[in-house]
Amino acid sequence: MTIRPYSPADAIKCREIFISNVPKYFAQEELEKLDNWLDALHNGTVPSYAEAIYFYVLEVENEIIGAAGFYLMKGENNGQLNWGMVHADHHNKGYGKLLFDYRVNKIKEIAPSRQATLWTSQYTYAFFEKLGMKIVKITPNGFGFGFDKYEMSL
Repeated sequence: MTIRPYSPADAIKCREIFISNVPKYFAQEELEKLDNWLDALHNGTVPSYAEAIYFYVLEVENEIIGAAGFYLMKGENNGQLNWGMVHADHHNKGYGKLLFDYRVNKIKEIAPSRQATLWTSQYTYAFFEKLGMKIVKITPNGFGFGFDKYEMSL
């Protein structure tokens, strides 16, 4: 098992992982946002809201089964976890926690004064609560119809 930095050659597999989690954990309309994120990584650009962006893939037996990233928010004291996802065929095996811990530790390493935060839905917030995250705000339909946005912090 290996967690390594994302490369543009990983884009198709990351999209497949995302799609395997629609509609249970992601809204279909979020795919365009993921594509924009992957394009930014490919082009080496940083979105206007971020100081820096990071993205990783999880390989098990040379197959990419998960991906997750974070960004350092511009003008705020946090590292925002994003796009944490494990292929649906590999759920409930500890890979989500592994990706979570990896990103939190990377934030501590890169920007020790930053607090880990994330946005998730009503379908996954309990997973993050078990990992120590606390709900800060809930926005009904914040990710699309039927997908409430839960803002959480560690």
